[in-house]
Amino acid sequence: MWGASDKKYKSNQFRAMFFKNATFIKRQKCSLCVQISIPLILVIILVIVNFWVKSQIGSLQTNGGKLMNSTSTYQYNSLTFGYMLSVNENNITEIGYKDSDGSGSGLLNYTPQLYIPAFKAYTPFFVPFASVENMDDKILAMKENATFESLSSETLPLSALIFNDFNVNNRSLDYTIQCEEQSRYSFYPYEAFVAFSMNTMTTTILNYFLGGNGTIYKSNIATLPYYQQSTTIDIASLLGGSFYPFALSFIMPLFIYSIVYEKQEKLRDLSLMMGLKIRNYWFMTYIFNFLIYFIIIVFVVGVSSIFGFAVFVKGSQFAMFLFLFAWGNSMITFSFFLSTFFKKTRAASIFGYFLVIIAVNLNSILSYQVFKDSTPPVPYYWIPLLAFYRGMSQLSTQCGIDLCPEWSAYTWEFEMSKIIFWLYIDAIVYLLIALYLDQVLPREFGVPSHPLFFLKPILNLFKNKDNDKSNTINGGSGGGRRFSETSSLINSADFDVENNNGEQEIVEDEDVLEEKEMIINRRYDPNEMTVIIEGLTKHYVGRPKPSVDNLYLSVRKGEVLGFLGANGAGKTTTISMLTGLYTPTSGTAHVAGLDIRYDMDNIHHVIGVAMQFDIFWEDLSCVETLLYFTRLKGVPPEREIQSVESILKEVNLFEVKERLVKELSGGMKRRLSFAVAMTGDSSIIFLDEPSTGISSELRRDLWRTINDLKKNRSIILTTHSMEEADVLSSRIAIISQGKLQCIGTQNHLKAKFGDGYSVRINVEEPYINTHNPTELITKFSPQAVLTESFDGSYNYRFPKNTVISDLYQYLVSHKYDHHLQEWSFSQTSLEDVFLKISANDDTIN
Repeated sequence: MWGASDKKYKSNQFRAMFFKNATFIKRQKCSLCVQISIPLILVIILVIVNFWVKSQIGSLQTNGGKLMNSTSTYQYNSLTFGYMLSVNENNITEIGYKDSDGSGSGLLNYTPQLYIPAFKAYTPFFVPFASVENMDDKILAMKENATFESLSSETLPLSALIFNDFNVNNRSLDYTIQCEEQSRYSFYPYEAFVAFSMNTMTTTILNYFLGGNGTIYKSNIATLPYYQQSTTIDIASLLGGSFYPFALSFIMPLFIYSIVYEKQEKLRDLSLMMGLKIRNYWFMTYIFNFLIYFIIIVFVVGVSSIFGFAVFVKGSQFAMFLFLFAWGNSMITFSFFLSTFFKKTRAASIFGYFLVIIAVNLNSILSYQVFKDSTPPVPYYWIPLLAFYRGMSQLSTQCGIDLCPEWSAYTWEFEMSKIIFWLYIDAIVYLLIALYLDQVLPREFGVPSHPLFFLKPILNLFKNKDNDKSNTINGGSGGGRRFSETSSLINSADFDVENNNGEQEIVEDEDVLEEKEMIINRRYDPNEMTVIIEGLTKHYVGRPKPSVDNLYLSVRKGEVLGFLGANGAGKTTTISMLTGLYTPTSGTAHVAGLDIRYDMDNIHHVIGVAMQFDIFWEDLSCVETLLYFTRLKGVPPEREIQSVESILKEVNLFEVKERLVKELSGGMKRRLSFAVAMTGDSSIIFLDEPSTGISSELRRDLWRTINDLKKNRSIILTTHSMEEADVLSSRIAIISQGKLQCIGTQNHLKAKFGDGYSVRINVEEPYINTHNPTELITKFSPQAVLTESFDGSYNYRFPKNTVISDLYQYLVSHKYDHHLQEWSFSQTSLEDVFLKISANDDTIN
């Protein structure tokens, strides 16, 4: 066993995952190109549309020079005929009026007027209103009824003056000017009306206080000098609000697919059984998904920047980096979250693409219709797709009209700041939820964890572990714990009295009892044992019976233990506990001297698993497949190739080592499964139905391979083929209802549980109808029973105490006088023993 430290072990896992994923991506060139080409095609389409639109509407840029001291002057007589409105809500008596015939009173009487012969009236004159409300109603009614032909200074006022206060003694006037701003109802610039109204009132107040001496006040309105900026509309950025969400999120369904694929094909489960830590699996999956996303970002942003799209070349580049980085992380963790709900890749892919399309269109409706002028509620940002799409749409729109926000604009009041913040929160929250659901949701292979499994480490802090640790001492390579030679894990006084459930337990088979006593009393050589199972129990929540119930079992070096049982008898659960997939409810086991409760990291270095069906990445070669599992086992890098080539030679695959898995025959794939189990110098191998689904010719070849493997290893074999178990096993252990029912060699079990011997006798053909050997047989053994007869062939069942040599001599001595042509002997088959042991198996597990 390798003496690798935990740090070395972890680094090899990262290395194994990295090179496996890198090689797999290299082989999946077409898939990778498609992943990159879809967003790239969308960006290219955006470039083409941008050029086409610009060619249709021409240049939208207006270039200006330096404007110096504008002298545009608006005087009281700059406007032609017109009237003004006056509002005196406070009933100030000194305000007065001014009519079109030149008559007037008070302050307004001093307003200078011009006589317009064409209208036979003086201008400007005032139309008084008692309140602002009345004036507003009148103006709105006039606008509502006005037509283009009727619009003129005769129908609509030049401005309105609202008098708030007039103090003659203090010579102060407080008033408000209202002017028309809508170009539809105005024939002059807004500034002209403001200047005219100010000049008119200033002249009026001066004449009022100076006694009407004809003073004329003139004021000008002009802009300060400035450089006129180019007004640029970036069509690509405006359209990018629809294109970029698709381009940067179409990769998400592929992330979901890859995770579901490894679950569906049990690739992840095999890796876990071979020692891969689930946290390392998620970490490396995260890294590689982000690497693919980064490649896509480089292409999309690069092409967009080359063509000068404002959304990527203007505004705050740092804010854009934070935004895209947040989206990449939240998209990956959201895909982790979604993958936990799927078991089949087809359903996962369809749902992923459907979700992206629906989310893009839903955001367009909500952002431009419902939340056009307001901020969405916080739950809107809890869905990463909607948060990213809204942020991308807003940035594209603002940059499209040359208003890309700079870094100083990213305050909390700015919605983009909130979007970036929530994307990072989404990334963390969905990662935690995904990891939790991955453990507790029902799965096709294995048993989900308890919903409160995360509390177990906290509860363990309050448990007294002294009793457990007092039975172990430090030792073995890698700092493992080896069991004491003198201590016992259970009280021998409780033996055969009650089990873990407090129920009476009676061990009827003496071989099972002997195996149990041997383990409890340590009557074995630890150096000759590779697996010791001590009181191992697994009870699933909600099930009335334990799946494995107080199991005691041992496996010796160089031994092939046939571990048999009906479906649900507890075989898979036992192996899952020995390989670290499940934790035992009680009891323990020592694998290569290491306790499964504390040392699974080191145990994974010395065990190998060949599952019932061949589980591989089809696009990896034989060498690459074995290198992945060899690195998982922590084999030093300098020994990797040597170890892999040695294993390939051992299973007769060295000549095809560079061939891809998908190019191998069924028999070659099965041998490759054995090779996977052998990686890392595995001294203990678990074989699950090794010859399932292959022809009888290939089966014999595989049996020879397994016989070669057991020379330096211990093998635990589970199979439903009694012939296979009979041929390969050194000992047979049959489990039923979670309990060990019998154990021993094949011949021992056949003799112990079988019904005796079977003898087939054939009569010579001329005497088939005249001679029946039954009378002859019953004279030798009255207990013999005729079980079958057909066309001169007779089959008899003899009791177990029959001496076969005596029977043979008896038949030889009567061969000629009873015309016996031939006879054959056979013992009870292993299948008969298995059926007898399992006859009363009413397990519901």
